[in-house]
Amino acid sequence: MSRSHLLAATAALVLAAGVRAEGPLAADAPVDPRVETLVKQAVEKARQELRDELRAEVQAVQSASEFLGAAAEGPRLQFFELDGYLRARGDLLDNLALRRGLDANLQYLVPGFPGDTEPPGTQTSANLRLRLEPTLNVSEHVRARAQIDLLDNYLPGTSGGAVHGGAAPSDRPAVNVKRAWGEVETPVGLLSFGRMPSSFGLGLVASAADGLDDDLGDSRDRLQFATLPLSTPFGQLNLVPFLDFDRTGTPGVDARVEAGAGQPVNLDSSTNGRTWGIKFLRLDTDDELRRTLERGERSTNYGLMYTYSTLPRAWDGAAFYDRGEYRHQASLWLRLRTSRLHLEAEGSGLYGNLSDPGPYAATLASPGTRIDLRQFGGVLRATYQVKPNKVTLGGELGFASGDKAPGFGNRPGQLGPAGTGGDQTLPVAGALEGPQYGLAGDTTIGNFRFNPAYRVDLILWREILGAVTDAWYLKPTLRWDILSGLALDAQLVYSQAIYPESTPSASATSRGSAALGVEADGKLTYATDDGFTAWLQYGVLFPLDGFGGAGSLTRAHAIRTGLALSF
Repeated sequence: MSRSHLLAATAALVLAAGVRAEGPLAADAPVDPRVETLVKQAVEKARQELRDELRAEVQAVQSASEFLGAAAEGPRLQFFELDGYLRARGDLLDNLALRRGLDANLQYLVPGFPGDTEPPGTQTSANLRLRLEPTLNVSEHVRARAQIDLLDNYLPGTSGGAVHGGAAPSDRPAVNVKRAWGEVETPVGLLSFGRMPSSFGLGLVASAADGLDDDLGDSRDRLQFATLPLSTPFGQLNLVPFLDFDRTGTPGVDARVEAGAGQPVNLDSSTNGRTWGIKFLRLDTDDELRRTLERGERSTNYGLMYTYSTLPRAWDGAAFYDRGEYRHQASLWLRLRTSRLHLEAEGSGLYGNLSDPGPYAATLASPGTRIDLRQFGGVLRATYQVKPNKVTLGGELGFASGDKAPGFGNRPGQLGPAGTGGDQTLPVAGALEGPQYGLAGDTTIGNFRFNPAYRVDLILWREILGAVTDAWYLKPTLRWDILSGLALDAQLVYSQAIYPESTPSASATSRGSAALGVEADGKLTYATDDGFTAWLQYGVLFPLDGFGGAGSLTRAHAIRTGLALSF
């Protein structure tokens, strides 16, 4: 029933009651009790339906306001807002090379100090970061936002110049403006433009990595429009089309600058890389999710993201060549929440081609060789509060498609030096890393790679391999909320390669072993309501036969600590 019908029915009933009150007394004109009961029931039903409809409309308006970034409470406009954190971390990493000798590319599993003839042993480090995330509210509907890191993961004892023999990291400035973008609220949605965070679902493909202990993270030069919720056969959905500017101009060639204009000009647009994408999302805001769970109801969220990327031409440092690269990628995400159950999954598939991989791989394939991209992966995660707000059990299963070529493919450009034990300008069995194509008849890259910001463990995938690829893993988890603000998280991770040929245990005469390792990790976290957080983590990796080969394998250990102030 529409609101107008409800109002009309209610008005008619009230009018009828008023007319009856102005007429003869009830004693003079008795009313059938059954009729009076039916009237009362109709009035109450109309009232309840009106309440429900008004409540739904209020929630829809509030949902739209929250989706567009407007505050539900508080002052309507505050020109300057500042969020962020100050973080200090310390690490002790022991035996990440697993006491293993050189692989077939004459590399240790993790790099040590240049010139060392032994695998690295114990390594200690600490780092600092001050992250500022300002928002300038130009009006109630227009804002500019940014993310600025000061001393981004700088080591103590380093600065812009030498301090006690130390030097600043060469790959990052002391002040690093990572993101800057604008947002404009319109009557039909939110327009965003600039360098902004990119995320979707669990972060399998796109992850903003904005957590206190996070690194990396995706930033995109993007033009995006997010509509208000639209009615569809699948429920209320937000439609989010976007365009990413992946590459503009020719790397290594200075763009022309008009005299006095101060504006770079792209010399050749044929080398531009672009990504066109669209998201369909049914996503509760944090407040909506909290209210839903407090009412004892179920929250179901889901999303689909599709992207199409192209790079028609490329520059090899001396000449152009027709790369002819295109990629189709689709990712599906689902989340189910109740007061005790949390079930979440994401899967993604990639299909594409490279007409010519270019001179980068001149020794791997003849010019003009077509390379096919066929990759897929996914994650399923579940937790259940066995004792609400006290003990939670869970598990996670992850999978990334593989490739039989030697090495895992996280660092495809890594090849051994030529003339040392054979022609090592080609992929060699027993190498930890290397290109995933190039051997006779191999023109397909099949290894799906998780986003490097997606954290699985403390040692194997985070430190040794860098990202989940060509493998599957199973991870049971436990969380114990010991006291208010004090929690213990524990997990056990078993990892195995899809193809044993990818592991360092492979050789010219043996396929090797697929079993990679078992890792046990624990984390103790203390957090206060006023923004202070401290954590202590310990992990131990028991390597399995997949790392077999030169040298005897021994356990690796990691201890990580952190202090943070959020504001």
